[in-house]
Amino acid sequence: MPKISYSKKADSDLLEMILHIEQFSPQNALEYLERYEKKILLLSLNPEMGTYCSNKNIQKNCRILIFESHLIIYSFDADQNEIFIIRIFHHSVNYKGKI
Repeated sequence: MPKISYSKKADSDLLEMILHIEQFSPQNALEYLERYEKKILLLSLNPEMGTYCSNKNIQKNCRILIFESHLIIYSFDADQNEIFIIRIFHHSVNYKGKI
């Protein structure tokens, strides 16, 4: 199984995502985080499951994985057997210029 690591921005994105949900419902925030972790586990089992960023007119070597109302931007290095989570955006954000 590939190693999974996060950029500092992705760490911050994940924290902001959960804190935002927690404002309305701590229980929903916990459940959302649990579903997120299951999605990341699935990603670790299928690291190429996301669509290429180039398919979304983003000229970066990355992939996009949809998770509920969020987009997980990541790269996969098969040689290093590593998944690197670059950013996590709410689907309403214009993310193309922020990667």
